[in-house]
Amino acid sequence: MPAKTTAPRPRKGLLLRLLRGLAWVLIVVTLVGVALYLGFGPAHLIDRLKPAPPAFPEQVTAEPEPPAAAAVAPAPVNAPGDSRELVKALLESNEDIWGEFLARGDYAYKKPKVVLYEGRVESPCKPTGAASGAFYCAKGMTLYLDLAYLDELQKRAPEVGDFARSYVVAHAVAHHVQNLVGAVGWIKEYRAKDSQAEGAESLEETEELLADCLVGSWASYAQRKYPWIRPQDMDKALQTVVALGRERAKAQDQPAMPHPLTEGDIAKRAEWFHMGVESGDPRECNQLFGGVEP
Repeated sequence: MPAKTTAPRPRKGLLLRLLRGLAWVLIVVTLVGVALYLGFGPAHLIDRLKPAPPAFPEQVTAEPEPPAAAAVAPAPVNAPGDSRELVKALLESNEDIWGEFLARGDYAYKKPKVVLYEGRVESPCKPTGAASGAFYCAKGMTLYLDLAYLDELQKRAPEVGDFARSYVVAHAVAHHVQNLVGAVGWIKEYRAKDSQAEGAESLEETEELLADCLVGSWASYAQRKYPWIRPQDMDKALQTVVALGRERAKAQDQPAMPHPLTEGDIAKRAEWFHMGVESGDPRECNQLFGGVEP
């Protein structure tokens, strides 16, 4: 009877080598996985999903001068003489720059409605029903821009008239921006909560100074495209705006002028405007609300 045969058993050394090889494979796979996680994992995915920084208008660098025979006419340093054309250019500039600013904070710039008129307009946000000048109505998100008033600014002070007109339009837009980010609603809520609270009476002034600071933030970039926007002329331009506003407010046959164009501490308003220009960051304007809690 033949002897039983058994299957050959693997040698111990071969088995150990196989186990070592498997261990090295697992180690390599683990290291590769960790590297991929660190390089492309959720943390870096979040970074890649963040919006790109705003591409604000850059300073235009001077190109080599062409030959004298082919000299290019210099860009105009004055705003369009027609206030209607000026308003169009300024609204486009505000849309571009504020669109970039607000995108940084996950807001969207919504275009306001625009009503162009001359001398008198019926507004749903003015108690008297009739007004003149330039102002913003949060109800309906509408800008009311008096072309006759803008023309008068230009005639009153030709040397700073273009900047004065630009400031008036940008100030109205700044109130629209406040509305978009919730500042207008915040102030109304505060007043409704306690009209006698400390600081409540100064909120209207704070709202106007905030608008001036926001205008400065816009101007810090807009001046690179529009040379007539000269922050160094702000004091004189603001004096022109306030003086004309007060004069028209006293006229018997003139509809009421909005408060921002007739009153206010000129030095303080200029100070906050320059704060916006120097920082170039509208977030710095929130310093106005320091110590005021809703």
